Amino acid sequence: MLVIERQQAIMEYLKKHKTGTVSALAKTHYSSEATIRRDLEALQTQGLVMRTHGGVALLEGLNNEIPLYLREKEMRDEKKLIAALAIDLISEGDVVILDSSSTVHEMIRHMSNIKNITVVTNGTKTALSLSSLHFNVFSTGGKLRENSLSYVGDIAKSTVKNFCADKLFFSCRAISAKHGLMDSSMEEAELRRVMMSQSQLNILLCSDDKFEKSAFYRICDLRKIHVLISNSRPPEALYRMLREHRIRIITPE
Repeated sequence: MLVIERQQAIMEYLKKHKTGTVSALAKTHYSSEATIRRDLEALQTQGLVMRTHGGVALLEGLNNEIPLYLREKEMRDEKKLIAALAIDLISEGDVVILDSSSTVHEMIRHMSNIKNITVVTNGTKTALSLSSLHFNVFSTGGKLRENSLSYVGDIAKSTVKNFCADKLFFSCRAISAKHGLMDSSMEEAELRRVMMSQSQLNILLCSDDKFEKSAFYRICDLRKIHVLISNSRPPEALYRMLREHRIRIITPE
């Protein structure tokens, strides 16, 4: 098992059990205790777990951010479905902004037949994945965040302000009828606000595990988005609020 796969498995175990011992994790994942200790040290460095004497506990909080390589494993089928629905909203000649989220990154596998578009992104992995598609691709540059492999900060915001986009495709960490859109990173949230201000059509890609949840930092009101694409219909209160603001809702149903 690869290191990334094993650490993902450990996180899934802890999400279910909240705590675990080194010996139990070693038996469950067919690894040595020394290997598990190294994995736990890496996960603790990323702020995901707290090591205890002989074990580990899951850290859960509104500002706890899951690294990109782990987020890519979460809700994978749902993200692929959302991305397939989103791609129909891109037209030839569009200028689009793609954020660094794992859901938006799934769109790239569907983009090979689209011609003559310009893409602006703050995602390093997104920019690299787009490089083989012969688009006009612009990276924002800026401060690199290790957890998300994304650029943020003043340089990134300044770059985005130089573009007038037709469409923005982005995600968030949580969405609710009461608080709107939220993220676990203040820097990511602030950059997304700038992206939204530079786009004519703001399209949120959001899997249903984020509905009626909370996160550390507020991005914006619901009324700032124009389209919501998800794998299922939002809960009734959120659905009513979206409809009240005349936000288009796209789901497979």
